[in-house]
Amino acid sequence: MDIELRQLRILTTVAEAGSVAAAAATLGTTPAKLAVRIHRLERMVGAELLTEGPAGTTFTEAGEVLLEHAAVVLPQFDRMLAAARAGGPAPPDRIRIGAVATPILPRLVREIASARPGAELSVLAGEPGADLAGAVTRDELDLVMLRLVTDDDTVDTAAAAALPAAIAWVTLGVEPLVVGIPRGHELGTPDSVPPSALSGHRCVLLDQTVQPLTGALLAACADAGADPRFWYATSEWAALCLGHGAGLPTVTTPPATPMPDTAYRPLRCPAVRSALVLAWSPGGPVAGCAPHVGEVVARAHAEQLRALVTGAGFRRTA
Repeated sequence: MDIELRQLRILTTVAEAGSVAAAAATLGTTPAKLAVRIHRLERMVGAELLTEGPAGTTFTEAGEVLLEHAAVVLPQFDRMLAAARAGGPAPPDRIRIGAVATPILPRLVREIASARPGAELSVLAGEPGADLAGAVTRDELDLVMLRLVTDDDTVDTAAAAALPAAIAWVTLGVEPLVVGIPRGHELGTPDSVPPSALSGHRCVLLDQTVQPLTGALLAACADAGADPRFWYATSEWAALCLGHGAGLPTVTTPPATPMPDTAYRPLRCPAVRSALVLAWSPGGPVAGCAPHVGEVVARAHAEQLRALVTGAGFRRTA
């Protein structure tokens, strides 16, 4: 397996920042996720590269050797790339979009395609929000749609705390978790579902490693004296398929692909809400159109969410 340039850039960022935590802040990710990338590089090299001690982060002998070579390789690559760009025809506009799983993603792509006709679009879907924000600061993505754990009163505070200062953003809306209720289930189709209503029912829930709100939901159930029996899934699609196939309610964010013969109702619990946020680089290719696109997508998102949680849902049989 070959070492990638971005892995060398991570190493040089740690050296420049002085610690993994400071480097994570610079790169727009978390120390834990950056540590995973460093450990992956160490496995590829076959040696420990960093050590943590009272004096902070220090490089091992192997780390110093790799850092020394990175100081040569990275500038050479940057000069090579600049020379190639200067000597050739201008490449077509390219807009790289990243997003969590959400039903509003097709509308976002359509609005960007309309605002930037002729641009080449690519989409990376279903990635964790923190990685998406970091990808903007690393110039790996131009526009991202991500979720932040929040409530109606702290959207701006949560976004300011979670997003790198170098990127611009707008809030598209605040979403509840939704309960997908199969046709004929005992829960029926109420206007909303409190955590207490799940007590005694077997339900499908996303694992905490992929759904930050799962911990808050479990705490809310405990506070309400509810004792649901959860089956866990590691992706939204897996949760939806498991619930639909087994005839069980699912608890997810508004699904990108709602299941047939299923009614979706909001979970009535302020502690399990998230904000859907659109973020981009102020100097990137969508900086001029992103604010307007955000306004259009925010309105469409509100309409889609209203239709999802008020519709009967039993529109076809699989």
